[in-house]
Amino acid sequence: MTALPRFIARGLLAAPVLMVMGIGPAQAAAPDLALPSLVIPLATMPVEPETLPLPDPVRAMIDAAIASGERKDVETVVSLAKATNPKSIAEIEAILAVWQAQNMAGPDADPIHQMLAAAMASKKDSDVEAVGSLAKKTNPDRIADIDTMLIDYRARRTAEKKAEADAARAKLAAAKFWQNWKGEGQIGASQSSGNTRSAGLSLGLALNRKGIDWDQRFRAQADYQRTNGSTSMERYLVEYEPQIKVSDRAFAFGLGRWERDRVLGFGNRWNASAGFGYRFVTGKAMTLSLKAGPAWRETDYLPGRGQSESELTGLAGLDFGWALSPTLKLTQVASTAIGERNTAASSLTALNAKLIGGLSARFSYSAELDTNPPPGIENVDTLTRFTLVYGF
Repeated sequence: MTALPRFIARGLLAAPVLMVMGIGPAQAAAPDLALPSLVIPLATMPVEPETLPLPDPVRAMIDAAIASGERKDVETVVSLAKATNPKSIAEIEAILAVWQAQNMAGPDADPIHQMLAAAMASKKDSDVEAVGSLAKKTNPDRIADIDTMLIDYRARRTAEKKAEADAARAKLAAAKFWQNWKGEGQIGASQSSGNTRSAGLSLGLALNRKGIDWDQRFRAQADYQRTNGSTSMERYLVEYEPQIKVSDRAFAFGLGRWERDRVLGFGNRWNASAGFGYRFVTGKAMTLSLKAGPAWRETDYLPGRGQSESELTGLAGLDFGWALSPTLKLTQVASTAIGERNTAASSLTALNAKLIGGLSARFSYSAELDTNPPPGIENVDTLTRFTLVYGF
């Protein structure tokens, strides 16, 4: 294409400017020596950038995202491609339009791809593997293609899980001591009238915090009841247990516990222990861990109930949990302190039923065994509770 004569080009560029300045066409026809000074700024205005073909690596990334069947992946890759290749937006939009048209065109021409894509969109690995296995059995001629899709999915899921784990680990590392605590509070009450007048209250709090290298547990329990004007139950317990991870299953622990039970005859009982434990079962539905170590125990009896004593003992403990269903869980916590003069054991069995949100109902049975209790006190003391529990 031949270039326009210079004076014609100047006239075409100058006309709009002169009209804006209020100079009519007749006036504009006369040459003006100042014209070049008006034309030059317009002639140097930026021109729309030319369109460039989409680089092959970028097109390959978009094609891979489309092949995955994941809408979120397609939208993410397309957005990044537009931001990094502004001169190829038209071509990117064309690719996106074709993909959208195919998705809206009705049933997928490849039902195997459609079935696997739907399973992969759920991100439930077991479902994807089940669908892939079924697809290979019913379509033996497509085994290679199906395996390719499954391998790609597994690689992406592995990367996603690693990224999530790294993010969670970084969050734990940056958390302060008072952050990342989870727990539950429970409350229960009882009242009776008539021949026996009684009123009781049960309160409990349990907290736990998981860290990178160590976990922490805290528990407090209070039970109080009056029957016919006198105290028939007054029991308090507070304990704190840190656990340091030795390996994926093994851990070292420390345990501090304070108890008071006036009905059993002691005002204070202190326990301090340390040792090692092992998590034998770590599944989602069931957990089981055992621990053992030396312990020191000191008991301060109430006046007339015995003399204060302290001794070195051995501690063994069990922690068990079993999710019977998504809304029902059975737990068992037990410990035994074996000493030369006395052996004390405690057990708490609870059945939790989820009601709504964080609210649950709990039925629990606890037993306390003391082989050498004060005079007039039974060896075994049990307590049944029905409480409401709120998790947070």
